[in-house]
Amino acid sequence: MSGVGAKPGVCAMSEATGVNRPTSGTDKATEFWLWLDDACEGFGDRVNPILVKETRQALKSRQFVVTFSLLLFAALAWTIAGSLSMMPQIYTTPSAQRMLVGYYIVLAIPMLLVVPLAAYRSLEGEIDDGTLELLSITFLSPKQIVLGKLASASLQMLLYFIALFPCVAYAYTLRGVDLPTVMLLMACLLVAGLLLTTIALFFAPLAVSRTGRIATLLAVLLILVIAEYAVAGLSISLILYGNPLTTQWVSFLVVATLLIAIAFGYLLTSAAAAQLTPESENRSTTLRVACTGLSATLLGLAAVAVWSLGNDSQVVLAMAGVSLLMLWTLAGSMMAAESNAMTPRIRRELPSSFLARMFLTWLTPGPTTGIVFASINVVVLGVTFDFLATEFRRQYGVVPLGPRSPGVLRQIIVLVCAYLMGYLVFVRGVMAVVRINNHPRVEIGIAAMVAVSVLGALVPYSVGMHLNDYRAYPYSTWQITNWVWTTHQAVDGNLSGLMVFLIAGFVGIGVLGSVLAAGHHVLPGRIATPDKVKQELARS
Repeated sequence: MSGVGAKPGVCAMSEATGVNRPTSGTDKATEFWLWLDDACEGFGDRVNPILVKETRQALKSRQFVVTFSLLLFAALAWTIAGSLSMMPQIYTTPSAQRMLVGYYIVLAIPMLLVVPLAAYRSLEGEIDDGTLELLSITFLSPKQIVLGKLASASLQMLLYFIALFPCVAYAYTLRGVDLPTVMLLMACLLVAGLLLTTIALFFAPLAVSRTGRIATLLAVLLILVIAEYAVAGLSISLILYGNPLTTQWVSFLVVATLLIAIAFGYLLTSAAAAQLTPESENRSTTLRVACTGLSATLLGLAAVAVWSLGNDSQVVLAMAGVSLLMLWTLAGSMMAAESNAMTPRIRRELPSSFLARMFLTWLTPGPTTGIVFASINVVVLGVTFDFLATEFRRQYGVVPLGPRSPGVLRQIIVLVCAYLMGYLVFVRGVMAVVRINNHPRVEIGIAAMVAVSVLGALVPYSVGMHLNDYRAYPYSTWQITNWVWTTHQAVDGNLSGLMVFLIAGFVGIGVLGSVLAAGHHVLPGRIATPDKVKQELARS
């Protein structure tokens, strides 16, 4: 025990950890390392308990032992077989490419297939066994549970990397592959593994029934196998044929991949945590913030491409535009399918000040706030995309993405934004009718969007065909809801500005009418927190 009268050379007990420490003869360096040791032990006590639990289970599981043993055996076997097969040319001829391809295959299988599938089964097992309900009554939030699973998978990947690092170093010494290529290959494999693990964790709580879980398992397997082949094709071609891109393109792609992976991974982890969160809590705000973050990331990368990649940035503009359209079609459909019901627990967390209600109300749950939030983002994205197209034409002298004039491109942007916003209003109406006697999940909003968009194009076209005795007929104002034909007319330059103005005006009136019809559901008031709830929160 430490105390008064401790003699030199006698060990004293550390107050933080209970470990015996020398009380005399310690210099500043020793004191620093002792402090660092105590700090690390304290951090280990405060780290996510799910990470500790999952790491212990994973490292003791048969899956990890078998996979790690097979990894070591395969690496050793390829080292011997690959080296002997290239004898004696291995001493005089660059041989790194062939060896590195083998090591990549050995490492990619557990990284891109075994670890994500194990993370999926781990979270699904928690749900099946009912242990997730026990975790929900602790101080752990659903997001901590998901992040703990992801951190445990990341630790397993790190162990696989460490095990194969000497082999990769051996392949590099054989010459034929430069160091930047090796680093780029390992970084690509790591990012792909983490992203696939996040996707697997997103699918784990998606289904409730046994049939649905089998379907999600098959979907996860399909995604992992496709990703395995896609990343393998990219990586092996990079090893064998080198990097054909310029330094500017490589820098842009590296930064873009990291930013998109972070933003998309945050969205998926937030979605997985939202599925584990009870309906009595706010599950919408984090998802809406994550969607806005991913949208801003894609738009920012498109802007950087326009100002730095020259005429080839049209590819980035097109990919960013398609990705943003898909993002807000899916996200907006689910927002419009939310329920109007708001529990007292959610209302106690609503913004109270005037400025907060003005800017943050659209992040609160509800179909009307979801439509307004999605519409604001769509309008901002449309205006920004038009600005980028104008800047591209000013710098390089051509209209990007194929249209013959800037006016045609602007019409297409306005039509895409208007139809998306208008169909979201229809989805909200359809889901309001469905919710009269049912309690559907928000994913049904995607099916409602598909049905509304198909009927919106098919019904007016079929009516026109019937009225014209099933003969070809010209475009008219009656096809205003037919987004396919109307957009095709705009692409061909045959759509008048008046028609575009009418469509945008009708959509604006529809969105405004939807907001006004919702009444008090648009701006729900905050309620006071009861004293008993305050006392319980203070005790926790």
